[in-house]
Amino acid sequence: MAKKQFTLNKEPHEAQIGDDVTLLFAPEVDGDEFLDHYTELQDGLKELHVDLSDLANADVEKVRATKAVLRTFMSKLMLPESRAEFEGLKLPDRVLIELLEWAVELYGGGRPSGPSNGSAPASSSPGTRGRAPSRSRA
Repeated sequence: MAKKQFTLNKEPHEAQIGDDVTLLFAPEVDGDEFLDHYTELQDGLKELHVDLSDLANADVEKVRATKAVLRTFMSKLMLPESRAEFEGLKLPDRVLIELLEWAVELYGGGRPSGPSNGSAPASSSPGTRGRAPSRSRA
C-alpha cells in the first residue's frame, strides 16, 4: 500500500515592503479560487488593452485603471487586516508589479501565466549531440 502525506500551509505568506510594512496573504488558496481571481485580472487588463510589460508607453488613465485592477486582484489574496492597509498604501509601480509576479508564482503553483520573454533556449534536436567548443592551442 502506498502512502503519501500532504501538508497545508497554516502560516500566512508575508510580503515585506520597506522597513515598516508587512502584508499578509492567505496561507493557502484553492486552485479554482485563484484561477477565478486571475481570470478577472486578465479580463480587466484585456478590457483596458494594456500590456503590463509596456506600461511606460500606455495612456496615463489606462495606467491608473491598470493599477486599480492589479490592486483588486492582490487584495483578494490578502488577509483582511492587510487588505485595509494595502488600500491606503502608496507603492511605486515596480513594487506593485513585483507583488503581482510573486503572488502568481506563489498561488499559481509555478504554472506559467502567459508567454515569457525569459524562456530557456530550445533543446537540441533528438538524435544529435551537443558539442563542446573546440580549443585552439597556441
